[in-house]
Amino acid sequence: MHSSRGELLHLVRGCCAAFAASALDALCALVTPDSEFEAPGLPDFMPWASAHHGRDGVRRFVAALDAHLIFHAFEPARFLVDEEAASAVVAGKAVCTSRAPRRRYDNQWVHLFEVAAGRVARFREYPDTAAQLAAIHPRWAAGPLSVHGR
Repeated sequence: MHSSRGELLHLVRGCCAAFAASALDALCALVTPDSEFEAPGLPDFMPWASAHHGRDGVRRFVAALDAHLIFHAFEPARFLVDEEAASAVVAGKAVCTSRAPRRRYDNQWVHLFEVAAGRVARFREYPDTAAQLAAIHPRWAAGPLSVHGR
């Protein structure tokens, strides 16, 4: 059984809203017990960068983000739904400051949500890892960072 476009949008918008509100219990309620959240990057500098399994993995993923980044804005802007594949792609922007060193940056991102049994079974983020690394790496030159040079 495939989810309808409306059901997929409702679920994915709910995940984005729960993340933006730091509502971890609400986010975990929207994922399957065996879900996989995956983020690319260099784990030595970006500890959230790896695969995280199950609801406890989702909690570890969000905890690692919160331990290293302060989110000033998290703005999903575009939702593309594939009913047949029971998936959605969301494009948006985040504005963050790394906790150490204190560097602010803009991050354009895309998230892929794959759905099974009415919940998110797999999440994969495609952030601007270069902007993240530049913000969080202790030896990177200081200064404001933007993916568009603004």
